Order: sequence, then structure tokens, then C-alpha cells
Amino acid sequence: MNFFRRWGLRPLSLKGMTYLAILMAIEIIVGRFVIGSSSVQFSFTFIVIALIAKWYGPFWSTGVAVIVDFISTLFSGQPYFPGFALSAILVSLIYSIGFFQQKRISWPRVIIVVALITVFINLILNSWWVSIIAHTPFSYFFGVRLGKNLISFPIQTVLLYWVLNNRTIQNLKPTIFK
Repeated sequence: MNFFRRWGLRPLSLKGMTYLAILMAIEIIVGRFVIGSSSVQFSFTFIVIALIAKWYGPFWSTGVAVIVDFISTLFSGQPYFPGFALSAILVSLIYSIGFFQQKRISWPRVIIVVALITVFINLILNSWWVSIIAHTPFSYFFGVRLGKNLISFPIQTVLLYWVLNNRTIQNLKPTIFK
């Protein structure tokens, strides 16, 4: 039973499902407000994704990642590309491994998690997906996205540390999983 709890494989109460649905809706709405072009975008969805991963674990957060990716693509009017769903799953998994069941999130932990996502998902994997879709060399998108990620890395790190260690947000978890 400990194995299942460790990976977030626990049944959700009605309250837990409701909060998860609200967080999904918030992620979709926040994802609509992006800064940048179609190849280089910045939004604050990473905060919601990290909260879902911290509170619900890898099982629920990866499932949510696929659903939100699909719904967000429907709203965007863009064709669906499953590579971005894989990226969303991996991001949720990395956040879950780093933050799930951690009472206090340390600076080194946040830096490592954000660095892994920035390098392997944002820079490498997502640049590859965009290069496939746009029929443009990978090196072009990697170079363009490198600048964006150098700017967003410290912003994401500071915001995640502050949000995940915020006392008010920490106090919400016990009310969700009573």
C-alpha cells in the first residue's frame, strides 16, 4: 500500500476531484495568456502544474497533463501534436518526483527540478517538436528558445520556491485530502 501512496495512486474524494478539476480549469485559462510568438512562449502554467504534481503525485498529475494538453489544443485551434503531450507528461513526472510528499521544498530541489525541465523538455524536446511541425532545423529553434529559457529559468525558480513554500498554499493540502 505504501508503494501506491508514494506514487499518488490513491482514490480521490469528491473534494479532491473537485479541487483537481478547478486546478485543471485554472491551468487551461492561465495557458491562454501567453507572452511571445508561436515558437517561443512564456506563461505561468508551470505554477499550476507544479501544485498539481506536489499535491496529487505522478499518477494524477500525468493524467491531468494529457487531458489539459488535449483540451488546450482544442481551444487554440491548432492541430494536435502528441509530442507535446509527451512533454507535458514528462514535466508533470519531473515535478512529481521533485515535489510530491515534500513538506518543505528547498532551493536546491527547486533549482534541480526547474533545470531538468528547462534543459531536457523546454530546450531539447520542445525545440525538436516545433522543428518537426515547422519543417525548420532544430538548431534554429534551439537557439531562439535558449534566450527565452535563460530569462525564464530564474523567474520560474523564484516563483516556484515562493509558491510551493507559501504557508497559505501549504495549508490548503490538508483541507483537500481529509
